[in-house]
Amino acid sequence: MISRARVLTLLAALWASACAARGHIATPAEVALLQVAPGLSASGQITLKGPGGRFGTKVVLGVARPDSLRIEIPDGGGLRFLLVCRNGTLRADLPRDGVVFEGPANREIMRQLFGIDLAPEALVGAILGASPEGFSVKWRFDRSNPTQVTIEGPDATRLSLTLDEPEIEAPPARAFEAGPIRGTRVSLEEMSERLGLRR
Repeated sequence: MISRARVLTLLAALWASACAARGHIATPAEVALLQVAPGLSASGQITLKGPGGRFGTKVVLGVARPDSLRIEIPDGGGLRFLLVCRNGTLRADLPRDGVVFEGPANREIMRQLFGIDLAPEALVGAILGASPEGFSVKWRFDRSNPTQVTIEGPDATRLSLTLDEPEIEAPPARAFEAGPIRGTRVSLEEMSERLGLRR
């Protein structure tokens, strides 16, 4: 006979699993909804997993076709990190450190910063229902809204985005404007080391 404590433990584990994977695996119709969406914005959680371990943090995300990307990582009452990509240019800021990196929006730079070998345009496409060549992408939905996007590369590197209250529309164009540079320009290597996200 299973003890009451064992039952409660199993129920707690099932509840935690349900919370971690909210919603259901997206149907073809739900993925098609993403594929025609002009963009998406949401707050949530980003989790990176790779050979170097696992990392997770809160994030505010905005994407718009074809290649506009905005990632904010908050820190207490301020902003720890800001990434803005648009029209082939990438800008990464660490406001509290007073440093900035600017360069082309390509897969090499994204790999250095986040450890996943995807150009911003391909990441935008994956969030909006496309599967980049060589990558496995899975979407979860709940009540007609996307709740999670998981992207796994051929080297088993995985990026997962959990989305809270997403809006399936493109953010205003000004969301992807980098603005004037405030801080010291640094190399990609220094920005990657300071950021510390690559797994």
